[in-house]
Amino acid sequence: MKTDVKEKRKRKGAKAELSKFYVLFREYGLPIIVLLFAYVGYKIRAVTSSYKTFLDPDTFFHFEMYKLAIHEWIPKYYAYAEPPMGIKASGYLALYTMQALFYKITHALFGWSELQAFKVWPPFVGAMIVIAVFLVGRKLHSNWAGFWGAGLMMGFYGAITKTYSGNNRGEGPFMMFFLFAFYFLLVYLDEKDWNWKKIAGAAAFLILSPIYMGVWTGSPLGVMIFLATGAIVPVVFFAFGKIKELRRFVFEYYPILGVSIVLGLIGAHVGFVGIKNFLIFSLEVLFAMVALAVVMLYGERVGLNYSDLAHRLGTVIGVSIAGFLAIYAYFGKDLFNFLKAATRSTPLYQTVAELQGLSWSQVIKTFSLKPVYRNGIVVKGDSIIFLLSIAGLVVLLWRFYRHVKEGSYELYKDFMPIFYYFGVLYLFQQAVRFSFQASGAVILLAGIALGEAFIFVENMKDTTTTKALYALFLVLILFPMPYISADYSYTNQKVMMNSYRTINPEMPGSVPEAWTDALLWLRNNSDPYATVLSWWDYGYWEESSLLSHRRAVSDGGHGYDRRYIIAKFFSHYDAKGEVDLEAWEDKYVITFLDPFDGQSDFGKFGAIAYLGGAITHGESFGMFGYVPAQNILIQNNTVYVNLGNNQYIKPKMTIDLVNGHFYKANGSASPYVLYVVPYKTSNNQVYPVGILAYEKIAFSNYVRLALHLPYSINEWDAQKLFANFKLVYTGYNGYLKRQGIYDPSVRVYEFTPFAIYRMDFLQNGTWKPFYSTMAGGKLPLGNQTLRLWISAFGRDVKNGTIIFEAYNGTKLIERKVVAENVYVNRLNETPVEVHLYVPNATKYRFLLIQDGPVGVTNGPVYVDGKLANPSWVIAPGQSGTIKLTEAFDRNYTNVEFTLRGVVYYYIAPNGPDIYKPDFYLEPHMDIVGYIPVKTIPSVKKGDNVITGKASVPADFIDSYINELKKKYGDKVVIVSKRIEPIFIAKKTYVLWEGS
Repeated sequence: MKTDVKEKRKRKGAKAELSKFYVLFREYGLPIIVLLFAYVGYKIRAVTSSYKTFLDPDTFFHFEMYKLAIHEWIPKYYAYAEPPMGIKASGYLALYTMQALFYKITHALFGWSELQAFKVWPPFVGAMIVIAVFLVGRKLHSNWAGFWGAGLMMGFYGAITKTYSGNNRGEGPFMMFFLFAFYFLLVYLDEKDWNWKKIAGAAAFLILSPIYMGVWTGSPLGVMIFLATGAIVPVVFFAFGKIKELRRFVFEYYPILGVSIVLGLIGAHVGFVGIKNFLIFSLEVLFAMVALAVVMLYGERVGLNYSDLAHRLGTVIGVSIAGFLAIYAYFGKDLFNFLKAATRSTPLYQTVAELQGLSWSQVIKTFSLKPVYRNGIVVKGDSIIFLLSIAGLVVLLWRFYRHVKEGSYELYKDFMPIFYYFGVLYLFQQAVRFSFQASGAVILLAGIALGEAFIFVENMKDTTTTKALYALFLVLILFPMPYISADYSYTNQKVMMNSYRTINPEMPGSVPEAWTDALLWLRNNSDPYATVLSWWDYGYWEESSLLSHRRAVSDGGHGYDRRYIIAKFFSHYDAKGEVDLEAWEDKYVITFLDPFDGQSDFGKFGAIAYLGGAITHGESFGMFGYVPAQNILIQNNTVYVNLGNNQYIKPKMTIDLVNGHFYKANGSASPYVLYVVPYKTSNNQVYPVGILAYEKIAFSNYVRLALHLPYSINEWDAQKLFANFKLVYTGYNGYLKRQGIYDPSVRVYEFTPFAIYRMDFLQNGTWKPFYSTMAGGKLPLGNQTLRLWISAFGRDVKNGTIIFEAYNGTKLIERKVVAENVYVNRLNETPVEVHLYVPNATKYRFLLIQDGPVGVTNGPVYVDGKLANPSWVIAPGQSGTIKLTEAFDRNYTNVEFTLRGVVYYYIAPNGPDIYKPDFYLEPHMDIVGYIPVKTIPSVKKGDNVITGKASVPADFIDSYINELKKKYGDKVVIVSKRIEPIFIAKKTYVLWEGS
């Protein structure tokens, strides 16, 4: 079977005879060794498969979606994110479908469980990538190029981190399916005549295309590479007058590319592929490319001059300008917004570590045989793989030049890897998260460089024995590279595994022991429908069925708009830090402030403070610092902190919780507050720890909750905070606990929006306090007139009813309404006066009954029979019949089914330029209003299927936004808009419980 490629190899090989044994080894021995490489690569990546949890936080979410896909193939809905309504499944759903397929196959063959198959999937993907690199390198250059590329991919640490067991993100499957699609496209293009190879290559490419498009959110990268090839290669053919090659390429490449895009769009229609808009854009670009190809092929028939290079280039430039103007006329200014979408930043994205850019020095060092990482970025390395890739780039550029000069049809085989290489390196330099994708192209080109050395030896005019010796010599010199890389990665995997086992021996993985203890406590001691709030990094842990299996207000991929509001709550105090947590039906708040755990918010609070508006973009102060007790010096009633090397600072304020002392610095001082916190030891001794907190966040809600600080700046503010947030569980740092030190790493608080923080009784015309949150107190018996001071956190008490209850043991002996039509303004709280008789009992309670949100959505939401987005159920100006499943924690009567409009936004007082040093923001979450859908006479505990017809006014949201813009101009930035199903009923809140 003849191909252009085979014929050229024959002509080149005619000058240099090769031994039969060498040819057999190259053609059959190398592929067998590559299979060994794949096996070794699998074993390295499978080192972490014995963990009970996962190494990557996102993988906890992927596991839940994968379990849904096992039953549904394409998941529709996920209940545990963005409570109380949940989310419509979208994005890279093919990832879960392919993992589910892998499970079904392995379960049928080997009896593997869901968790077993899930853990094996990433190293399996890594092994298949090794094989794919060999196949692509073989097609682009030679068996030797593929062989060395596979050898480097086997153990390169930068590639292993995304394909080891416990990291089930989409980057690995994307590279696997994309490289195999790339290979089969090359098989299709290389065959001149239609035969079984060409048909098989085309079929495999078309099957794999919607899969690589659907498994990762960054899959437009693959489409762009194929589009760019279709745009540039024909222009080069045309510019140099190679019309025959142009015709063949256009007629072979454009149809298969177009069909692959259409298949992707079909996949998008059923939810398999999540890049629908980009694929529509790609199809439109392809139509423009077809139009240009028509002009290039047939323009001479209508009088265009193609006689020389200048005229042909002029034609291309002219048609391109006309095409751009046509596209601009079609898209308008949205064209630039579309192109800008991939790089436009927000305050939120500024704080995401994976989106931080790199210097070129860091990029180069990443591609080393033994890269040294610090905080996810390479700080030291030999750069050998990168240097080899530069050599490979030179080889490809030379071949590109030679093929252009010769008019070779194989031009595409040079352009595709070159564009791939430059594209992924640019993305990697822009954001560290693209390091893995960059490794594919870099290693391919490194393999090509090494393959070129062997081709050079093969083409030498020496004897076959001499050439064989040269080849053997090269193998002996080069083989240590994949070995060193693999050994380094394997050692690192083992070290990482052992370190995680040290941190959490019972459940080794990325979740610290304090967290697993806290989350398992939540699982066993909270309502199954409860919602948990923490910083978003830990949301997937909270949602995981392996841990607490509770709903999370925000997580790694959802509730982006809520992060601003969470940050506001965490980074401020008093009224400025009050947010409406009840709107999310939040029940628990978890803090994670541990100076001895690198994963904790100790090092992340700069991002939290920035998003919450506590600091400006340009404030570079560290938010926290750990101070050993021996580094704290007190002289003349002034506290000094030794930072090391005899460098001292004087904190503005010191609060010693060990000895109960307070110090305030005189004169100039460092902008920090020093807390001396009493940790305990196993023999019940005090272990003092110093924590420096930046002054702007030192008294924030988060710091007070995380350190359980009773200190008030304004009178009663700490009493109020700890009335609304009651400590119910403390998780201790597992490693330190085994050393005999109890470090309260994780604290779990139960939240109630309304709570009594102070009570007074009237005696002889004088109000006398008898209870406060911190000091406690007992109810006086008999007939009493009391003042109840209610802390309303984030929302007002409106038309509330207060009930007094008394119990003997579990028996209710008194229940009485003591106040009706109660109103408490959260920004100006005034006491409620009540008259009651207090019997002798063992327990008393004050309850508040008022309208509040109840229930959580527990299944897909449909509008007129079509799957809908629970956060945007019906668009303004539209109407429809809603059907959903709502779960309630108990029976309710007269439940109002409503649609709630919410706008998330921030005000930028110093202007909206997020890169200005003085930029800061003021986050807001405003409830625009409620649209009544229907009144439900009663609902039962558990799931209820509910339907109702709703109509949303056209200006429901936009009229509110327009008012904001009138008031604030360009200083208001809209983050998101929501129209979400909310159920409202008479809800009972426990204001106080005691004796």
